Amino acid sequence: MLVEAAKYFAILEAVGSVDMSLGIKMGVQYSLWGGSVLNLGTKKHRDKYFEGIDSVEYPGCFAMTELHHGSNVQGLQTVATFDPIKDEFIIDTPNDGAIKWWIGNAAVHGKFATVFAKFMLPTHDTKGVADMGVHAFIVPIRDMKTHKPLPGVEIHDCGHKVGLNGVDNGALRFRSVRIPRDNLLNRFGDVSRDGKYTSSLPSINKRFAATLGELVGGRVGLAYSSVGVLKIAVIIAVRYSLLRQQFGPPKAPEISILDYQSQQHKLMPMLASTYAFHFATLDLVDKYSEMKKTHDEQLVGDVHALSAGLKSYVTSYTAKSLSICREACGGHGYAAVNRFGGLRNDHDIFQTFEGDNTVLLQQVAGYLLKQYKEKFQGGTLTVTWNYLRESMNSYLSQPNPVTARWEGEDHLRDPKFQLDAFRYRTSRLLQSLAVRLRKHSKTLGSFGAWNRCLNHLLTLAESHIESVILAKFIDAVRSCPDPSSRAALKLLCDLYALDRIWNDIGTYRNVDYVAPNKAKAIHKLTEYLCFQVKNISRELVDAFDLPDYVTRAPIGMQAAEEAYAQYTQFAGF
Repeated sequence: MLVEAAKYFAILEAVGSVDMSLGIKMGVQYSLWGGSVLNLGTKKHRDKYFEGIDSVEYPGCFAMTELHHGSNVQGLQTVATFDPIKDEFIIDTPNDGAIKWWIGNAAVHGKFATVFAKFMLPTHDTKGVADMGVHAFIVPIRDMKTHKPLPGVEIHDCGHKVGLNGVDNGALRFRSVRIPRDNLLNRFGDVSRDGKYTSSLPSINKRFAATLGELVGGRVGLAYSSVGVLKIAVIIAVRYSLLRQQFGPPKAPEISILDYQSQQHKLMPMLASTYAFHFATLDLVDKYSEMKKTHDEQLVGDVHALSAGLKSYVTSYTAKSLSICREACGGHGYAAVNRFGGLRNDHDIFQTFEGDNTVLLQQVAGYLLKQYKEKFQGGTLTVTWNYLRESMNSYLSQPNPVTARWEGEDHLRDPKFQLDAFRYRTSRLLQSLAVRLRKHSKTLGSFGAWNRCLNHLLTLAESHIESVILAKFIDAVRSCPDPSSRAALKLLCDLYALDRIWNDIGTYRNVDYVAPNKAKAIHKLTEYLCFQVKNISRELVDAFDLPDYVTRAPIGMQAAEEAYAQYTQFAGF
């Protein structure tokens, strides 16, 4: 299985690099529809559906989001009422707000849907029914032969979108659609013929967490695919910036625009980040594969927080970078054929589907707070979080005024200094957040306190994810066997780290972690590293090994001398 997950995500990235819509449709078919049947169902579901999903004889969709509810899955309103007389569930859309919306593969191709609905169980008391919480059900939506919508199922296309218009997002309304009791995906909760409900998990909240937890693969795939999009954009922008010449010293040839410090500042930290994300997401895929094999509880928690954090951080960064790349390539970056517009529009939704980035970062912060409590109550800390224990201890002692002034290049490029700085910031944010939440919850309650500290929570989550990414990058540099490749990776890693520190230099200055002279030295070294990375930037983007038929932008061709000729050909010359 270890190879299988890694192989699947690699195929997904490759397909998405050529056509993002096709990559998303593939993800819906296998990760979401297939994943829900495999992970939320039991053997009977695998036996019945696996082959058909694998061969795409059973194209399907994942009907979770509704018109009125996206992130708040527990607020879904679609109902599935058990009818013990007929041994069936009745699926109903009680109001317009409960129409399933944005459902990929629904508008054109889907024959089945995994529908998330509130399970209503008849009782023998005055209430008549009990709400057992959100469960998943397999609901056939189109006739297998005629492909017409089945009775009681109404299907519409959600219409033209900003991007990804190769994906058939649809809306589904159900009017008393009956399905057999066996269509309940019953891994975490089941009902017998006579209406008895059983579950290995004691509460609605526990069952809900287990259900959503099984869907983490989608986030892993999105973080990984987003890095693939970033690679394409960086390749095009860097190659064009090396090719394009504009201005120069008097009576001398024009210089390439990547020789300008401003262009290096836009693109070199981005190139460094692309490498950083590459190693971090590869590690996430390994951890995910390991988790699927061992079901180790600590690993499960780790992968949940890591996939939420990396999906959020990487997709937000890529979205911003696509605009920077477009602008860095001037007018020619605006030509559709050079792809920035299409990539930007298609990728834009990565920030909000499969978990809104702002919501996901709050999950990461929640995990950190839980770990923090356990640390002070003597519980065990999972692997990724171990550093909190050490850095908390160093944080709670004051910054060292001597090291705060060290400004030598060897010191600033020492991975220990970089990682300590990142982790110090995370620990400080975490400790001060815990204090603020405790204070505010006395007057505002826990929900009000959380909202009062929300921006603090988001900063903490981002800081933690940056630390995790840096740690992975440092490991990758260390374990690189070839000395010249290792030196190149070390350059990129130092740039990633020092650029991040410089971007948040105010935080480090405020607490005297970095003295003014050191701050200045960090800025100066960052600019110098940008220059050094520029000198090997062609080799660094070539190393991604994406052929021209994948990058498909005339201005980003590997053979620079053909770029303008290819480009003018598109205009008909």
